[in-house]
Amino acid sequence: MKKPAKNRRLRFSRRLTTHLLVRIGVWSLLAVLCVTTIGFIVSYSAAKEALIVELIQDNNQHLAEKSERLRRTEQSAAILATRFLARYQEFAEGERFQERFDEWYIETEPGVQRLRPEFYEGIAKEGSWFEHISVFVGPRSEPLTPELKARITMAQYVVNELGPAWRNDVTNTHISMPENVLVHYSDTHPWGLLAAPDLVMTDFSVVQSTLQSYNPERKAAWTGLYYDLSADYWTITYQHPVDYKGQHLINASHDMALSTLIEEIIAYQSDIDTRMLFNANGQLIASAETLAEEYQQRGTIELADLTNPLYREVYGYLEQHGINAEDDHFTLRNAIPGELLIGQKIAGLNWWHITLYPYSRLQREALRAPLKISLATLGLLLFILLIVYWLISRHVSRPLRQLADMAMLVGDKKYSEVIANNLMHGNVRSEVGLLVRSFRAMASRILENQKNLERIVSERTAQLAAANEALDQMAHLDGLTGLRNRRAFDKDLAKALLKTEDSEVALLFGDLDKFKPYNDNYGHQAGDEALKAVARCLQNFKGVKVYRYGGEEIAVLAEVPNHPAAKELAETMCKAVFDLLIRHEHSKHQYLSISFGVHLLRYDLGVEGNIRAVDKHLYEAKKAGGNCAQ
Repeated sequence: MKKPAKNRRLRFSRRLTTHLLVRIGVWSLLAVLCVTTIGFIVSYSAAKEALIVELIQDNNQHLAEKSERLRRTEQSAAILATRFLARYQEFAEGERFQERFDEWYIETEPGVQRLRPEFYEGIAKEGSWFEHISVFVGPRSEPLTPELKARITMAQYVVNELGPAWRNDVTNTHISMPENVLVHYSDTHPWGLLAAPDLVMTDFSVVQSTLQSYNPERKAAWTGLYYDLSADYWTITYQHPVDYKGQHLINASHDMALSTLIEEIIAYQSDIDTRMLFNANGQLIASAETLAEEYQQRGTIELADLTNPLYREVYGYLEQHGINAEDDHFTLRNAIPGELLIGQKIAGLNWWHITLYPYSRLQREALRAPLKISLATLGLLLFILLIVYWLISRHVSRPLRQLADMAMLVGDKKYSEVIANNLMHGNVRSEVGLLVRSFRAMASRILENQKNLERIVSERTAQLAAANEALDQMAHLDGLTGLRNRRAFDKDLAKALLKTEDSEVALLFGDLDKFKPYNDNYGHQAGDEALKAVARCLQNFKGVKVYRYGGEEIAVLAEVPNHPAAKELAETMCKAVFDLLIRHEHSKHQYLSISFGVHLLRYDLGVEGNIRAVDKHLYEAKKAGGNCAQ
């Protein structure tokens, strides 16, 4: 049944109107996209830099506030040193302090004296109230002299007098001496009673760093992070050495627990970044990472002792861009992949505060404003196109319908609708008169050539099918190994995703371990032979499809009942490759091995998502040492 001529004319005009509108829209969109892209890039870069500046300013403000507490600690140590020196100059020859030492201190182990426990629990002596004081007088090469006894007792008085005033600002207050003595104030633990009897404090870098031979400039300084075995916590110490007439008398000191540093400086505001503190001597001051127990016996934490390579990597950038530079801050983008590294010097402390901020998070935040502008621009373009569509419909469609009436009167009625459709698709810029004159000739050629065309198409289709089948075989096999190639893998992976609703399909990504050193040392010919051997080995597994994904990378698709079965398959393949016993002296396994990432296909992740997921597991297998499946 024929459609009414009026309807055909309306459809003709609407299609031409739509075609014209699409062209206007495309060119308008291209112009807007060019302008928007330039504006987007400029505003995005500006927004990103503004966010970095904001991060630096926010950190500077925070560090300025929190480092004030550290400076107060330094001032407190100076007060403690001054008070002791004044007392020592006044009473250095006083025999009463020596007598009090003999009365108040007891020998708990051979060669070790400690202050009696009552002084920690609370006791009144000689008109003074002593509480939370403990003293450790450890083993030493020289005997206790009257001067040393007096010095220890004076230090006890000074610490007892000043320590309580600072207990809310520092973890504890203490005075150490080069003769292996420590006078300690703490309302939480009696360090002097807990210290190991064989402890020689000058053997460790904390007290050792204050000795005249190690610190000839007699500088006060903060130590690096170390573990206090007696107190059972991680801490840093500020030490102020005090000399008198060339003699090293004491070190006025305060401890600050790692938990305090983390709370005050490291664990600040955000849980998505990573923060750490270093000093200029290559020591870790503080980190939010929980350090393993094995470090507790090592004293101070040197970067060379840490198993986490991140600290050494960060300090390397710090040495290059911070410590040896004149600026008090620096920023590095993606020096550590995926991270924005911000280094800031804490004024007056010679410490560096490092922030690792996820660069992707920064990029997302910087994208917000440019995206809003771009969306607003595209919305405006859509509004303008709607106005243009209304104008075209009113002022263009009506003349086109009149031309359509003329075209409907020309030609063979049987092919008029078909020819009209082809005319509009292929000859938009042609003159209407030329179209009318060509109409009848085109219709006649269609009838004449139709039969010949059908015969030729049939013959060519059969020939093409045979050729395509042969080419398909050649196009989907790897020339070296005989495995299916990357093209076959992409095709089969897309099909496998459609099966995930009915069965579990495992995707295994394998990579030969240390294959580049194998090629470099045994030659590429040996590398090719090894690849062939591995390919033959994996092809022997039944019910799986094995592909050479690229280079030494192998992909496997297999239907499995569950995830454990998939991992078992991968582990079996690892063992099979290893059992080929292809010698590889440049691998820790001594033989050529392979690592697999294992992943069950998920339809919702799509092709790229599933590949990223299994590639992540392959990376974990490589990180675990290779010759395994993750």
